[in-house]
Amino acid sequence: ITVYIDPGRWGGSCSAGFAIHPKQIDKDYDGKKDLTKLKTYQYEFKFGLTTYARGKKWEYADDEATNLATLSKIIGALKTKAFPVIEKFKATPNVLDEFEVSEMNQFHENLTKRLGVTIATTDLRFAWAMTIIFEDKNPDKARQFAKWALSKTDNLNTDWFGNNDFNRVVAKNNGA
Repeated sequence: ITVYIDPGRWGGSCSAGFAIHPKQIDKDYDGKKDLTKLKTYQYEFKFGLTTYARGKKWEYADDEATNLATLSKIIGALKTKAFPVIEKFKATPNVLDEFEVSEMNQFHENLTKRLGVTIATTDLRFAWAMTIIFEDKNPDKARQFAKWALSKTDNLNTDWFGNNDFNRVVAKNNGA
């Protein structure tokens, strides 16, 4: 788990959020990941602090008092938004255990309803993460997410590395 504050592209503001990386995801397109040295952008699940994409912009100033007040507001938002999400990931069953492939057609809306914050990823990348996370833990669920991803027309005829994982998981037990 990590917390981030990113500067605005043109200055004057920043965005804040948090990220969670499941330990089962130890690889990416460029090979094995060292989970002890992940940079924020390498975390699989990156979240904002709002229910809408791009999230809130936090204005900063040239004076320390204003910036400390802004930082205090960001910390408050992290406590009210991030901590409950972290608890949902730690719970048994956790939020990923409860998320079903039938929810993928409205992926962002459905996950935002469950968590109260937005996730910065695509439906296809999320399906890949779910396939990897559940490959050993719940093979049937992993296979459902893999089949869903392979059925997407925007995923046909691509050489994206995740397709190898989808095909491998579907092929286990003859794709039953």
